[in-house]
Amino acid sequence: MPRAVYDSWRSSLAAQPDRPARILAWARASAGFCIASPATLSYEDEEGWRHVGWHEIERGSWNAELGKLSWALHAAPGQPSPRGSLELVEPGRLPELFRERISATIAIERFVPLVGERGVTITARRDLGSTGTIAWHGTLTRGLSWETDGVRAAVDQAMEELRTEYDVG
Repeated sequence: MPRAVYDSWRSSLAAQPDRPARILAWARASAGFCIASPATLSYEDEEGWRHVGWHEIERGSWNAELGKLSWALHAAPGQPSPRGSLELVEPGRLPELFRERISATIAIERFVPLVGERGVTITARRDLGSTGTIAWHGTLTRGLSWETDGVRAAVDQAMEELRTEYDVG
């Protein structure tokens, strides 16, 4: 990696609290570089560096044929999930590390049925930065909506039961 790219990334990451500036893997992307650090996925675009905490990524994938890394971020209930993607020119081991880091954030994951086979997957995701803060999320299966009567209350109750069961904030 060119020294100027490293310095630029490090300077940009310094504005992010609790984000260690240690590179685990990096790759050339069509629009610059992509860097995986212990707590953050960083990538360049036309506006500069973007940093996404691994715990913010709800799901991600790697398409080797297209050389494309894609992800969807957690969103507030009823809101669309923001999405991102990168074309990696020289992926190296970044796709493998991408999967590993996202999985490493999962402290708790449980499917809770709400209506027959339909339900919600509740996850507690740990920020891999120095704070280790836990964020709770609910992802509904197809056929359920946050607008359906009783769904939000049922998800909130299930989440609270898991918090109590595991004694996790």
